Amino acid sequence: MAFDKINALSAPPGHSLTDEPGRWAWERPPVYADPNDAIDYLTDAIEDDPKQRDGILKLLLAGITVEEMVNQIAFKGFMYGYYSPDVAYLIKPAIGIFLYNMALEEGFEPQMFVEKTEDEEVDDVAFFKILKQRNPELYLKMNEEINRQQRMEADDFIESAYGPAEQPKEASVSFLTTEESK
Repeated sequence: MAFDKINALSAPPGHSLTDEPGRWAWERPPVYADPNDAIDYLTDAIEDDPKQRDGILKLLLAGITVEEMVNQIAFKGFMYGYYSPDVAYLIKPAIGIFLYNMALEEGFEPQMFVEKTEDEEVDDVAFFKILKQRNPELYLKMNEEINRQQRMEADDFIESAYGPAEQPKEASVSFLTTEESK
């Protein structure tokens, strides 16, 4: 059995244990250890802040699913140290129901879950749209390479259909010479 070598860019094993404990919010005790307290905190925070409530409602109206919103709320609450990962997992159903009811009160029914399709591949059009937006430099390089390959294929097709293109013979006359100077 071969072991992977440690490369120069990787941190040595145990590196995370050498940091100062409590540096990150999730390394400290959570603010809410009881799931009921965490639910009360989240629902009150959303209801008490009209800007936050309106933002969530706009996202739900735009088509973001309740499932996606709940996952983000649960993760961010853990990340900021409000509750532990197990509490985050336990409060997801209650937060989902809260968001669903909030949308119903505003007069629309939000989409609950992300629809899973059997074919979850990203087609080329979607890939290039994302690439153009997120990595325009690579998009331009790939676009130029695709165009170059298409030009090469067109040249190969023309050559196979009509034979090799005749190269123009060098003219002994330049554009500066006229009929009189010949």
